[in-house]
Amino acid sequence: MNKNAIIAVLGLAVVATLSKADSKLPPVGTKVVDPKSGIEYVVVEVPSILDGTTNITTEFAPLTRRGPKRRPLEPEATKRLHDGPVIVSSLFEASGRGDWAGNGAEFRGSYLYTIAVTGRSEVVTCETSNDGRVHVVEHRTFLSSRDNISLSKVDVALALDTLPVDQVHDWTIQGCGIVITIAQYCGRPDFAGGVALVGAAVESWYRVLKEIDGISVRGVLGYFGVEVPDNVDKWASKQLQKIAKRELDAVHGCIQSIEGKSFEITYEQEASGKPLDVSYRNVDGSPISEAEWEILRQANLFLDQNMVPNARCRVGDSWKVWADEVQELFGVAGDGRAEGQILVTRTDNRPNGDWTLKLSGTEVSFRDDHGTVSGKMQIKDGNGLVDAGKASVKTLHATATGSLGVLNKKRHAMFFDFVKRLRGEANLRFTLAVDPAPKTAK
Repeated sequence: MNKNAIIAVLGLAVVATLSKADSKLPPVGTKVVDPKSGIEYVVVEVPSILDGTTNITTEFAPLTRRGPKRRPLEPEATKRLHDGPVIVSSLFEASGRGDWAGNGAEFRGSYLYTIAVTGRSEVVTCETSNDGRVHVVEHRTFLSSRDNISLSKVDVALALDTLPVDQVHDWTIQGCGIVITIAQYCGRPDFAGGVALVGAAVESWYRVLKEIDGISVRGVLGYFGVEVPDNVDKWASKQLQKIAKRELDAVHGCIQSIEGKSFEITYEQEASGKPLDVSYRNVDGSPISEAEWEILRQANLFLDQNMVPNARCRVGDSWKVWADEVQELFGVAGDGRAEGQILVTRTDNRPNGDWTLKLSGTEVSFRDDHGTVSGKMQIKDGNGLVDAGKASVKTLHATATGSLGVLNKKRHAMFFDFVKRLRGEANLRFTLAVDPAPKTAK
């Protein structure tokens, strides 16, 4: 049996194995190809901890990832590719103010959450034909990938709705009433009177709690005529930082997992008007993890032709851009594929000849791999700068508002649980910059 036949047989086994969890997998390191999708897999070890014991299981991990088919390229798209390597930098910021309540306390604070990703992009192969066939290979190295949160104006308040205060009050008053009735029946009015005083005290304290419920620490202490200590802000901030750190720990590793890694991205189009196929491989031959995939699949070598589809446009011209074709601008903020259209207008030119663009407000939603809408944001405004030479994007900026409550932290670029609980909309800011890569010594 020749090598191709062996790969085909093993590929058929992939489908059966994936559908039967209890099937025995081939040895670690075995590579197979799924004949239906053409995706190559490798068997890897996966450690898991259960009841303090580390268990090692094996599973298939994809060596090749294929993204969803993209819209056809324009005939001249490859002519607008960068001549040399470039540095692509994206910055996402979410800021707002909200609250997080639990265990009788409500922490309030202003936050600024940022994700910054920088990559080096270089075209290593570019083959096109007259009939529109395209074969382009890009190397994308992620130089850095980081996130951070800062908190300010932190305070804490009483949150009775997170505790069974009303139930305790009702049970206490009912209990006092029962005891008073029994004491009077037994001829002990003195005992009944003492219990009545307890009930009155409970009612008094209950009214006080209700009056200060939701008031900040400063307000509560002021209610009792107590001067606010200097370290109240520091204590409240420290408690909120602990909550934030717990949630961030689950996200840091995912966001930073792609840092320092290089990937080969292949763009192929069979003919003019045909969809564009995009596949991804790790240069070192290792599998592409889910965390890496979430950042990697936003990379878009043809951002220029998507953002400015007509390189011969004039000042005042407007056009609509599909959100998923410029997702590299704000992809780090959403779970899955972007949907919606953005209105772009070419405005005045800069003295050096650069074009200026205006992005008009619209709604962009994100749909995950299961087809569920996982988040929405409303773009308020934006602008861009384009090098007139090849109509290539130099910078893009956009601001938006978005609800954090529908975003999922399980994906690397989602807001984590802490920020999800900060009720209300967040202010969002996106920046994308493309600069020539510095020359390296030979």
